[in-house]
Amino acid sequence: MNHNKLNNNHPNSSFSIRNKILGFLIMLMIATPVTGHAVITQVVSGEDSKTSVLFGNGALATLGLEISDVTDALSGNLGPNSVAFGINSRTAMSGLSTTFTYDSLSFAPFSGSIEHTGSVFFNDNTIEVGNFTIRAADGRPDGTSGFVVESTVGLAAILFDIANPIIETFENSLVIGADILVSPELAGVLQNPDFAGVDAGMALVTADGSPVPIPAAAWLFMSGILGLIWKCRKADKTTA
Repeated sequence: MNHNKLNNNHPNSSFSIRNKILGFLIMLMIATPVTGHAVITQVVSGEDSKTSVLFGNGALATLGLEISDVTDALSGNLGPNSVAFGINSRTAMSGLSTTFTYDSLSFAPFSGSIEHTGSVFFNDNTIEVGNFTIRAADGRPDGTSGFVVESTVGLAAILFDIANPIIETFENSLVIGADILVSPELAGVLQNPDFAGVDAGMALVTADGSPVPIPAAAWLFMSGILGLIWKCRKADKTTA
């Protein structure tokens, strides 16, 4: 695999990357019917479910990092120098299954995490990060969204804080475009606290969604209520 895909040596501004993200959103808004009511939706795996990353010009060099290998990666949606990792299914092995749900109209309330399988190796394979999790976390730095990108293998730590997110929600898809900032945890590993908050690039989540089925018990309850209403109306007609 060509691991240089993650090294962004071409002049790509944040403005042009955000234009790519906005383009994705516009296409989805045109293609997706609007229902006008909220639906709790779960993120699911699929051909188009992935998280793409594009590191900014010189960002890795500033951190003293150089990519030496990438495993289980896909082509990214942020240009030829981006890379992506597929979103795991909700039935993946323990600890690797995606559990994220959201409101199709307002995003919140949301819960769970978006999981990925794959690794990135740096500096002659002496550093590995991988099996990435995107989730909400408490106590994150000011100016960030509260969502983080976390590595769960190799260097198991929060790598990036997600900032300035652009979020678009639908019943059948979720798109999040955002800046990724070096976390205090990664800055500590790199032994330079000044790295915390450095803009490392951008990430784009393009996830398939599936409405959460209403539990059978809820259907029974609703059926019972409707039946009661029907009986009451029938009784009213009889007494009249």
